Amino acid sequence: MKYCKKCLMPDTRPGITFHEDGMCAPCHNYEKQKTTDWNKRLEEFEKLCSKYRGKYGNYYDCAIAVSGGKDSTFQVYYIKEVMKMNPVLLAVGNIDWTETGRKNLANLSDTFSCDIISITPNHNITRIMAKKAFIELGSPTWYADALIYAYPYRMAMKLGLHLLFYGENVNYQYGGKYDEETPSAKLQPLNDVVKPVWDLWLKDGDITEKELESAKQPTLDECDKHGLEPVYLSYYVPWDTHHNYEVAKRWGFRHLGHEYIREGTIEQYNQIDSISYLLNQYLKYPKFGHASATEMASRWIRAGLKTREEMIPYVKQYDRNLDQGIVDRFTEFINMKPREFWSIMDKWYNKELFTQDKDGVWHERYEVGVGIVK
Repeated sequence: MKYCKKCLMPDTRPGITFHEDGMCAPCHNYEKQKTTDWNKRLEEFEKLCSKYRGKYGNYYDCAIAVSGGKDSTFQVYYIKEVMKMNPVLLAVGNIDWTETGRKNLANLSDTFSCDIISITPNHNITRIMAKKAFIELGSPTWYADALIYAYPYRMAMKLGLHLLFYGENVNYQYGGKYDEETPSAKLQPLNDVVKPVWDLWLKDGDITEKELESAKQPTLDECDKHGLEPVYLSYYVPWDTHHNYEVAKRWGFRHLGHEYIREGTIEQYNQIDSISYLLNQYLKYPKFGHASATEMASRWIRAGLKTREEMIPYVKQYDRNLDQGIVDRFTEFINMKPREFWSIMDKWYNKELFTQDKDGVWHERYEVGVGIVK
């Protein structure tokens, strides 16, 4: 286990690469933004938008995949206010919304005067899938993430639209196997957020193929036949998660702090529309030795908001904390006893990174920012 020399992301993150200078690819990619010809990118972007702006008269000319978060707010601001497009917003609803999340999604419609078309996930399938994915993959939000990727593609095509916006390419921005910088979001499913394990869910007969169909992204052939152009806004606009938050606040975005203070994060503005959703983020800790605090600390360090040395104590303090509200809401939703929950959690601990004492408590074998301690 080794850490990036600039930020606090370890090489245990799946697919991440390190350069010869000891810095991770996301740090290098963030630095590239300083030398990118953004004027040229903006010219390309204007050309793309001009291709569709007003193409259908008073009808929508594009679609934006949104959740209501800070990045969604930034996207809608940029597409509607800066590029003067007429977007429809496509959203996947939550089962356990925070009130802040509900208000932020509604704010997109109210502030930017946009229509929102959303899908409310099948509660029964969501419950079954959350439990299955927790037990089988250690990724309880697999089904929700699959819908987030599939629904906007399918709905954009049903609406007869051809330009679809997503925010950032997560592999390029934060690390992963498919980290090539590209404007096209056609290959987004390859980023490993939604592992292609469809047959796994069907083996015991609890779920049918028909019930999972809405979570399957259209094939490349279907997208090409329709002429769909899904793109990442982050290719055309400098992407910084904290800057997006600062912009979003100016357009009515609310952080979670006045409703709920999460125990395992260093901020209250990222991924705030559902509390239990962060179980997926926390599970990176037993598997890979990093979670929300590492992710956000690394972003702040890259942006020059904090230093590596300043953030090490925060990562040590917060990454290991699994918020009790997450446990309560998740176990209640899937009807699981705490004892069973923690038994399943045990199997996801990486024994190269953690050791378990006689009472079942796990302890880190590594030091944040350094690596394995012999």
